[in-house]
Amino acid sequence: MKRFANKKVFISGGATGIGEVAALLFAQQGAIVTIFDRDIENGEKCLQKVLDGGGRGIFISGNLIYPEEIEKAIDQSLKTYGGIDILINNAGVESPYSVHEMPIEEWDRVMAVNLRGMYLMAKAVIPIMKKSGGGAIVNTASISGLLGWPISAAYCASKGGVIQLTKQMAVDYAQDNIRVNCIAPGTTLTPLIERIFQQESEPEKAKQQISQMHPLGRFAQPEEIAQAILFLASEDASFITGAVLPVDGGYTAK
Repeated sequence: MKRFANKKVFISGGATGIGEVAALLFAQQGAIVTIFDRDIENGEKCLQKVLDGGGRGIFISGNLIYPEEIEKAIDQSLKTYGGIDILINNAGVESPYSVHEMPIEEWDRVMAVNLRGMYLMAKAVIPIMKKSGGGAIVNTASISGLLGWPISAAYCASKGGVIQLTKQMAVDYAQDNIRVNCIAPGTTLTPLIERIFQQESEPEKAKQQISQMHPLGRFAQPEEIAQAILFLASEDASFITGAVLPVDGGYTAK
């Protein structure tokens, strides 16, 4: 029996990076995945990889800053598969600003995706899980939610909010057999991070400097983060809720 046989998994931000790898790993282990992302091209490519690997799933395009698009996606997933057992709240955006330089609109954008979006996704899915007798939610936070990271005011604030939202939800919904946990990745070589490094005057030098800030001396690969997500979503973590799991190569241990 595969670890997630016939489990219905809904993944926001599932088109690329950590979300994409998580979708593939869940599918390989028997889950039925719904990939939700505004990136249509890469979302469809991710779904094709799932299907080519013998997995089952659908891709739904949408933007989680709009509640109606979330509700539409949830309804479509329910009509197709009849339930949602696991929610992977993974979508997020970066923003390279300190407070005094940040436009108000940029602050609002980051909060809308990174924090409000997770609230909206959970708000839509939790009643479904309560009705079916339970479930698991894994939110993607960041080490930037645990410590200060230079020139990342809104990002740090939003990810800190994700961590506290995770803890609060874990307390509220434990009686409903819904576990809520989050991961706090260190710097991970996703397409988003690669684009950020390419904006530096010396990208390779910047990458070397950041990688050496992690005690293990390297960046995380998306699969290493995705495997931690799968652990927290699985029955192997059946007595874990409200936890924040740093997957950071030792960064927060310093």
